[in-house]
Amino acid sequence: MNSVRHDSIAVLALTAGGAQLARNLARELDKVHLYLPMRLQHPANIKDITYFTDWRQTARDVFQHHRQIVFIMACGIVVRTLAPWLTDKGKDPAVVVMDERGQYAISLLSGHVGGANELAQQVARVTGGTPVITTATDVNGAPAVDLLAQQLSCTVYPASRVKLFNRWLAEGERVKLYSRWPLPADLQQGFAYLDTLDQVPGSGPIIYLTNQLVPATGQPRLLLRPRNLVVGIGCRQGVTLGQVITAVKTACKLGGFSLLSLACLATVDLKLQEPALQQAAAYFKVPLVAVAREEIAKLEGQFTPSDFVRQKIGVGGVCEPAAMLASNGGQIMVTKQKLGPVTVAIAEARLWWLA
Repeated sequence: MNSVRHDSIAVLALTAGGAQLARNLARELDKVHLYLPMRLQHPANIKDITYFTDWRQTARDVFQHHRQIVFIMACGIVVRTLAPWLTDKGKDPAVVVMDERGQYAISLLSGHVGGANELAQQVARVTGGTPVITTATDVNGAPAVDLLAQQLSCTVYPASRVKLFNRWLAEGERVKLYSRWPLPADLQQGFAYLDTLDQVPGSGPIIYLTNQLVPATGQPRLLLRPRNLVVGIGCRQGVTLGQVITAVKTACKLGGFSLLSLACLATVDLKLQEPALQQAAAYFKVPLVAVAREEIAKLEGQFTPSDFVRQKIGVGGVCEPAAMLASNGGQIMVTKQKLGPVTVAIAEARLWWLA
């Protein structure tokens, strides 16, 4: 499946009545692309519209290339058509099914993660219909872990436990939520909120919102990992991949940080083509960001300079200023560490809800 998906909402219909509703949605909503049978061509002034002759191939292409999809037809048709291509809610697009009169908008797939619940409410407002949402947490007015992670731009680990935690929440369990950073009150609702590790009990399910390593306690737990750590790297020419990986892991261990919270690796522009740095970024599955020497020069006096580095590249340092700049002025959490031919430092970017 192609991982690149369009931001526009795909709307598909098979009947004349469904096509009329699809055109109405296109007029009322932003970024809508219609997919209608060739026999239903209409002179309506709608820019983004595709007419098809092969239903199954069109449905497959739309499912693979759109983030949000509205099918105006019977649920049975949609279920039987999409069944062979379903993977999991973390990858599948949001799917909403509507009847051709717009009386009901059913959130069918990826209600939380994909946003189908929200999409169902959105299209129902247009038609004056009723959104049909069946996720247990929503029905019971309880929070959902996957929705919280999405709101906070976090990765959930391990993802396999999300269903279990959502079930506890739906059944009224007061799941503990510890956050390393102050959390807005609306995001605390439905959880037993803890703002210090001293408050963490020794038993019962708990969610940790942190970029730090958390010791195992034997109790059921989920980790919400924001990607807010930037590792600044300086190195000698010809450094090996193993040396860079070891340096990054050592710096994270020194700071007590999880590798799951890495946002990017950052270095000076002259080092952007260094093979080991590019390979290390691929290894950690993060971007490699280049920082201009002119920008580093502006931070003179804010980091410990090296005359040797200045002689080589014209600025007095790389790892600390690169980490600070790539994190948009974040706070240095691990100062410069010289590990053989590699220097590393870690900066923590400010999280969006603290801005």
